[in-house]
Amino acid sequence: MIGSGSSVQMSSQDFVALRDFVYNRSGIYFRETKKYFLETRVSRRISELSLASYGEYLKLLQGKLGIDELKYLFNEVTTNETSFWRNPPQIEAFQKLVLPEVAAIAKKRGGNRFRLWSAACSSGEEPYTLAMVCAEAKDSVLRGMTIEIIATDISERVLNLATIGQYGSYTLRNLTPARLQLHFDQKGDDIFEVKPELKKMVTFKNFNLVDYQNYRTLGMFDVIFCRNVLIYFDDAVKGKVINGFYEQLFPKTYLMVGHSESISAYASGFELVHFSMATGYRKNG
Repeated sequence: MIGSGSSVQMSSQDFVALRDFVYNRSGIYFRETKKYFLETRVSRRISELSLASYGEYLKLLQGKLGIDELKYLFNEVTTNETSFWRNPPQIEAFQKLVLPEVAAIAKKRGGNRFRLWSAACSSGEEPYTLAMVCAEAKDSVLRGMTIEIIATDISERVLNLATIGQYGSYTLRNLTPARLQLHFDQKGDDIFEVKPELKKMVTFKNFNLVDYQNYRTLGMFDVIFCRNVLIYFDDAVKGKVINGFYEQLFPKTYLMVGHSESISAYASGFELVHFSMATGYRKNG
């Protein structure tokens, strides 16, 4: 059995086999420099299951019980560091420029729904931030429109946290006191819960971004946020994910990615739009 103090290490062969398995199932690619990270996360689980080797763990993943174990593995190997109002210039560009533009397009199209997708939403900070912006615009640019925010992630653990909607002051640090009071109820010394009217705007779903054929089941969107996720994919997966986003966006609407991410090499159907201290990608057509 491999225990926490065991001298047994993950061989290069074990690493490649597990790395390729995770990649094929999630699109997340671990370079050789991440070998220790993967070894640390998996060795804990092997010890809990009283398995003898990394090879046995891979066989478990590939077997009949693999579906449930895969959920655990995704929880372990995905990164979920986030916060409310993350990258303020981009959120403000969405609030002041993108939202009015795409809302007008939706109304011209004859639609009465404004739909957002927060892809890889982690523990809910991003979709609830977008819900705040929309709630504050419901009597102006979104007047008469139903707001629907679909928030997806591969990790069921973080989705459960997001559904509960309780947060500490650290992840709320970018919010103004007025916004905190408007959108949260204080439940304890350092526990703040998203108000029910905000929760109603957001639907959380377990979704794997490499399940390309299932994108259409989510419907069409006016804006898609997928921030700080594409960096974990290789070029092949990036291209397919971005194409999936393209297909689910209405014409002249937006894809918002992380401030350090660029999709220009993979997205001929988008044009780069520069805002003040932020960028976005507008779908052509």
